Amino acid sequence: MRHLMKHFCKSVLMILFILVISIIGLRIYTYNNTSTAAAMIDYFNPLVKTATLYTKTTENYDYTYPDAVSKIENFAYVQTCYTDKGEKRKLEYISFGKKLKPDKFLRLTVKGQNVMNWEEIDKGDLPDNILPLF
Repeated sequence: MRHLMKHFCKSVLMILFILVISIIGLRIYTYNNTSTAAAMIDYFNPLVKTATLYTKTTENYDYTYPDAVSKIENFAYVQTCYTDKGEKRKLEYISFGKKLKPDKFLRLTVKGQNVMNWEEIDKGDLPDNILPLF
């Protein structure tokens, strides 16, 4: 019985170790990865926290695709974004049904590479320390 309990404890510890290493490894894999898979992994990864990023729009989008239901054209942008501390992040976000006007500022709420929402903001709403980056 004691041998069985010892074997069970070792197995549980090994599974926990593999799980922790996998979660950390996935976080490293998804950082600055703009794929849909990376966004989904970050959405479910408990180590990834919600953050606010800022970017300035350009007239160049990376690709378009039709909405599955309405067939409206959606525009995907892959851009450099900044945290309020000035740290760079490469991120993909989607503008549903319209091309964005260039030189507008956006505040994005993200969980890793998963963009939860974005909104257009005034230049004055940017954190002062990242203003020179634009």
